[in-house]
Amino acid sequence: MRAHVDKRRANIKIVLDVTRLVQEGKLTRDEAERLKSLASHDTSTLAISALMVFGAAAVSAGILALNPSFAAGAALGVAFVLVGLAVTFRGSAEWSLLGMATVIIGALLLSGGVIGLFEGALVGTCFAAALLFVLAALIRSSFLMVLVPLAVAGALGSSTGYTHATYMLIVREPAITILVFSVLAAAAYLVSLQVRPVYERLALVFARMSLLLVNFGFWVGSLWGDYPGQSWLRGGTYSESESSQTWRAAAWHIRSSGSAPGHGHYPRWPYGRCVCRGIVALQRRPGRRGFPAIGGLGHRREWRGECSGVSA
Repeated sequence: MRAHVDKRRANIKIVLDVTRLVQEGKLTRDEAERLKSLASHDTSTLAISALMVFGAAAVSAGILALNPSFAAGAALGVAFVLVGLAVTFRGSAEWSLLGMATVIIGALLLSGGVIGLFEGALVGTCFAAALLFVLAALIRSSFLMVLVPLAVAGALGSSTGYTHATYMLIVREPAITILVFSVLAAAAYLVSLQVRPVYERLALVFARMSLLLVNFGFWVGSLWGDYPGQSWLRGGTYSESESSQTWRAAAWHIRSSGSAPGHGHYPRWPYGRCVCRGIVALQRRPGRRGFPAIGGLGHRREWRGECSGVSA
């Protein structure tokens, strides 16, 4: 453990305000000049690299705006990854920012393209997770490492969603999510104690993101319960239009001849009652899995619309 601590101390970087220290009399001018000579002078190269990063991002965004196929997006991602790795490992240290940014852009394009080519199947998501992990370790990117647990969660069936004024978090297998990411978080923490500081940082990032997903699993599981593995066996989800129609057909029927002022011809049904009945219907629908809506249950008008016209 002592060797590990000493190794970490040997890689500490110190930032000093030399001008202020000289003014306060804590450094002599000769000492200040010596420290300046030891400091790295790569500010101009850093600015150029930042501009080129924005240029690479603009090029990729422009190509995506043309709505290419998944294969074209994956091919573009491969090109960006190869160019970025070449700049990172064969270029000088001053160009490392450009190389890292290019690899990140390529990794996102390639992983998204592969997932699209496999139509969201398990093999595509697993490939994306492995790709992001390898590239994160190669270029030592915390951003890519954060995405690895998210890709693993996608392989387990988790996802997010958005409709008008509603944000959704979907965890179809809360118990399995809790178990898997608890093990991964513990393993990543143990790895962080044995590796060099740069990889220690990546391992801790992975562990922290895994713990966040564990919390999501507990949250959704506590709200909706869980039947481990059931969503994998049944395969159907509420997000599909057919499942939505099936759920609507099996839901309640509200009889009313009145209408709500300013909201069109919607039944005069109390808002709280609509919410309660909606929760009951979600509990009854086939293949249910928790998706609490972050930021509210939706607008009053939308819930009244959901309550109206639904036949048993």
